[in-house]
Amino acid sequence: MANELLARRRSGGARMTGGLGDYDILILDAGVKQSLASARSLGRAGLRVALGESQSQYRSRPPLPAFQSRYCARAVILPDYTSDPAAYANAVIAFARDHHVRVVLPAADPSVAALAPYRGRLAELGCMLALAPPEALEIANDKDLTLKVASRLGIPYPKSVRIDSVEDLPSAAAELGFPIVLKPTVSWTGNSASRVIPVEVITDAEAVDATTRLLAAGSGVIAQQWACGRREGVSLFVVNGEVLASCGHVAHRTSPQLGGASVMRESIPVPDEILAASVRLARAIGLEGVCEVEFRRDVDGRPLLMEVNARLAGTLENAIRSGIDFPLMIWLWATRQPIAPAASCRTGVRTRWLHGDLRWLWENQDRRGRPDSVPVAKAVRTFLWEFVRTRRYDYFDRRDIMPALAEMRYTLAVVKSGLREQS
Repeated sequence: MANELLARRRSGGARMTGGLGDYDILILDAGVKQSLASARSLGRAGLRVALGESQSQYRSRPPLPAFQSRYCARAVILPDYTSDPAAYANAVIAFARDHHVRVVLPAADPSVAALAPYRGRLAELGCMLALAPPEALEIANDKDLTLKVASRLGIPYPKSVRIDSVEDLPSAAAELGFPIVLKPTVSWTGNSASRVIPVEVITDAEAVDATTRLLAAGSGVIAQQWACGRREGVSLFVVNGEVLASCGHVAHRTSPQLGGASVMRESIPVPDEILAASVRLARAIGLEGVCEVEFRRDVDGRPLLMEVNARLAGTLENAIRSGIDFPLMIWLWATRQPIAPAASCRTGVRTRWLHGDLRWLWENQDRRGRPDSVPVAKAVRTFLWEFVRTRRYDYFDRRDIMPALAEMRYTLAVVKSGLREQS
């Protein structure tokens, strides 16, 4: 199959724009940047790629950059996974059946949650859902269960207290001290159109408000001690318990600032303590395929486990540009082909998501005195200096320019809207 992919690449077979026929892979969640990175990787390998997105996400920001890519052979708008996840899953299954799709690749939590119960129906069609085994997904997608495994393995994580109601907050605050990070046990509950994200609180009133909102979203809540050090992580590719690739990164900035999507990251040699803990955790959970394990250092420099993502992560662009082609490895794994262990990951590669970095700069203005905030003047200098330091940007590719133009138009529209609101 590797020779077949090479022949397709040489023949220019990746540049397909027709809307009919069969597709090798359907990549979901076209609105997230890792889907575009995957489409480019697999399209250049000669695969015929279809990209899909839920109606609710498509309506929020058309046209989607990934749909503008030369490697998108078919753009598919699917039912809303928030209001009707079963209809969403059935539409994916129907598309896979009608177009002989060999692999379906979810790239974000909502589609993972919607499709995981339908793995068997896709398999009946000869189509592989490129996700970790069900039992491993259940643990990785639940922070409470993940921490239990970490505790058993002796992997350190922030001091944590389970919160079942607002009545549990006073004792948690007394034990942890402010600032406290309130984390949902699951990032996707299906009760809203977006992921449920962690939030830091610095007063009792903020803690009550945030806990009420998280519980109302249908998630459990974990209160954790705030870790103030740098954010480091490692992406792994695991097959039958063997690690075939690893790529480390440090997230210099994220949006939201507490620990959202990385907007400025750099590939690094994976510290031995982080790599060893990540591999032990992935094996204990039973993860297969791609996963990302995230850590944050405490005041003493000790890495503490934050979470596990059992899917493609937002740092994918950095990994690909550092020499680790996770999407191609996923394709080979899902189609049961041999996978050669990846060569070492190049370090010092910096990649930037400009829209997200602008958002970080904007959000920082309203966070003075809060955890992870930066003085406004320093934040502006940091943002501007990055244009000198970094040459690699998410969405931008000279061989595939239309997604970058679509992202630029969207960014300008958001900036104009924000300026109007302030005026």
